[in-house]
Amino acid sequence: MVKILAIGAHPDDVELCCFGTLARCVQRGDSVVVCSVTNGNQGSWKIEPERLRLVRMAEAAKAALVIGASYCTLDVDDMGLDASDAETRLKMTELIRSVQPDVVITHAPEDYHPDHGATEQLVFHSLVQTTLAHVKTASAPLERPFVLYHMDKVGGGTFIPTEFVDISSTYGMKGEALSHHVSQIDILAKGTTVDLLDTMEAMARFRGMQCGCRFAEAFRWCDRRPAPTARLLP
Repeated sequence: MVKILAIGAHPDDVELCCFGTLARCVQRGDSVVVCSVTNGNQGSWKIEPERLRLVRMAEAAKAALVIGASYCTLDVDDMGLDASDAETRLKMTELIRSVQPDVVITHAPEDYHPDHGATEQLVFHSLVQTTLAHVKTASAPLERPFVLYHMDKVGGGTFIPTEFVDISSTYGMKGEALSHHVSQIDILAKGTTVDLLDTMEAMARFRGMQCGCRFAEAFRWCDRRPAPTARLLP
């Protein structure tokens, strides 16, 4: 069994970028925890932040249930994430220590949203900090570092994968999970040209075309760390 921790900046980030893969991980017997660092409280022009915070965390919890994963959040406000904040670093360190993951999946450092980049910085800092005996949290330090993967990005620019995962068999579950994020689907449909479910399909079809299947998700192992010697993703 592989222990996997998928960390997104906002509720719905992980669903959009790697939930098909996480569903396959659960199916093969892995333990999967999904974390949104922020609570998503600025993701609407109509719903007030404190109410939206509760709505979005509830949506993320429902989405995780679809694939049999657990959900948690560090409950940082949108656009308030500071990867250099000592308290936030300790919260992330404790989360990782409590899960004891073999694999962590998070945003690429060059992703478009400031919260996405800050999330990657926070995770990368914690990769080292989780193993330090004199950094005290409720859980014991990790005995070894985890393998870090970056997931595909959706805000433009180039993402060059090192691994693909065929999600043709779990694409429906991915769509069902993402559909629980009603607040984001509605606000994007009414205020922009973005259709979240169409975006999901476009990404999955494109990555599938690249690796010779119907639907796929793309990943890149973190090149600032040693490359994994065996395949850990499905």
